[in-house]
Parts: sequence; structure tokens; C-alpha cells
Amino acid sequence: MSRLTRSARLLQNAEAAILSAIEIYNKPVFSYREETFAILALNAWELLVKAKLVSINGNDPRCLYVYTYPKTKSGKASLKRQVKRNRSGNIMTLGLEFCLSEIEKNGVVVPSAVRKNLEALVEIRDNAIHYINAGPQLAKQVLEIGTASLRNFIELGKVWMKLDLSDYNLFLMPIGFIPSTSSMSGLTVSSDERNVVKYLATLMKDSSDEPNQDFHVSLDVNVTFKRTSTADATAVIISNDPGALPITISEEDMRQRYPWGYEDLTNCLTARYSDFKANAKYHQIRKKLMAEPQFKRTRYLDPGNPKGAKKDFYSPNIVAQFDKAYAVKA
Repeated sequence: MSRLTRSARLLQNAEAAILSAIEIYNKPVFSYREETFAILALNAWELLVKAKLVSINGNDPRCLYVYTYPKTKSGKASLKRQVKRNRSGNIMTLGLEFCLSEIEKNGVVVPSAVRKNLEALVEIRDNAIHYINAGPQLAKQVLEIGTASLRNFIELGKVWMKLDLSDYNLFLMPIGFIPSTSSMSGLTVSSDERNVVKYLATLMKDSSDEPNQDFHVSLDVNVTFKRTSTADATAVIISNDPGALPITISEEDMRQRYPWGYEDLTNCLTARYSDFKANAKYHQIRKKLMAEPQFKRTRYLDPGNPKGAKKDFYSPNIVAQFDKAYAVKA
């Protein structure tokens, strides 16, 4: 059995850290849930970025080392650098921010939404370490920021290091953890926690203008409950059976599911892939996928006249199919 490379070992640890963060968050009883998630999630991100940096540098760990120029007997800084060591004598390595800057110097794109999301996680971690515990309002923000961070991690892990997490069900469970707005309104919030909530809200608000739809600063998580009977519940599938039970979906619902026109789809793919061109290959793949109702929906100017003016709209889920044919930008 061949020995894992340094970047592979770092990536393996990054995977273990993100799984631990999710497992801790999803425990039904855990009083330090949000704080621990932020700490472990950031640990996973730092390991992922370090794995990418080491990979770029031919698996040479020296790219991670912190160097210093000690003073000579004359009091001047030495021209020869030395590795900096911690109290136990081990070599110190670069932190997350420095590693992000280093991979960017090597041409790796780090989306601004990812940076803002990590900035939010750092703020949560730093304040947690300095004694602030998450109240209900901050807990909801951590859920939204954490969900986005998890999606960003999965996407960049795949693009940067071909990390495949498809065998896991990766999600954060808000059920039972986040109280309703009405129950939150009567709770006392400390000035310190209020400052954190306000700062995170600013970051989350700024994210609404992000053009890249693949990465997010935060994701709104809404859970609703409706009275139902398990025995009477009906599975909904798309069917051409004339005897199937009809389900009415509003035009607004459809636009949410199929928000992209042809230009939107083409622009998204152009920005996503390094080898993409709107040529015959693209149109051949697109037209084949258009036959699948989960990827494309046609809107008619006159719904009663299928031969009249029409326009096709695409679901963002179609992008995963193009990933099989094109190279995602590093």
C-alpha cells in the first residue's frame, strides 16, 4: 500500500474535521453547539487550504512554514532566515488567511463570498473563545452561515482537490435547535453578543449582491410544519399518466425553480469552466439535457397556443451535468 502524500494527509484530516463539525452540531443535546461547530469548521477549512497550497508546491511542506530573521550579535536582523518554532519546539505553520493569500498568488481563485463566509466564522470562533455564548439570535445566524460554509467546502474541495463527499449526508439540522421569532423577542441579549449579531448581519446583508451563485456567505434556512396524516400522505412525481392526481404549481414557484434564461446559463458556464465555449459541443449537450423536465421548462406567451412565442428557462441543477464535460476553474 503506497504512502499518502502530504497534501492527501492534510485533505484526509480536513474531511475528518468537517464531519466532526457536522456531527457535533447535529447532536440533540449539546450546550456548546454553535461555538464548537465554528472552531471545527474553520479547522477543516485551514486544512483544505493547506492541502491545496502543499499540492501546488509539489508536496513540499516548507511552503507552510513560518520563517523569522533572528538578530545577530550586532543587533541587526540576520540575512539567513530560520523556521519559527512554538513552545514545544515544533515548526509553526501559516494560518488560514496567509494560506489563502498564498494560493491566490499561485493563480487559485478564492471567491469573495467564501472569504466573507470564513470571516464570519472567524468572528464567531474568536468571540466564543473569549467567553461569549451563542443565544437564540446568534444561533440562527450560525446555522445560516454554517450551512453556506458547508456547501462552499464541498464545492471547493471538489474543484481544488477532487474531494468526493457524495457518500455522506452532509447537512445541518435546525429542527428543535432554533426557537421561533416570537420566543426570541423576550430574551435578554448581552451587549457583546449584540455586537457580534450586528456585525454578522452586515456581512450577510452584503452577500446579497454577490454575482457568483455557486458560493455563499449565508443561506436562509426556513423550516415550516404542516398538519398531515402519514397514511394520507401522497408522493409527488412527474408523470405523463392522464390518470395521475394533478398538482397546481404557481408561475412564481416555477420561476424560482427555473430562474435562468439562455444567456444566464451561458454566462454561468463561461465563468465556471476554463475550457468552455458556446459552440456545437455546448449546444449538443444543452439540447440533450433540455429533454429532461428537471433541467428545463418552456414558458409560452399564450399557454393555449404551443406553436406561439415561447422562451426556455433552466434550473441551476443543470450545472452539475455540465461538470461532467468541462473543467471547473481552479
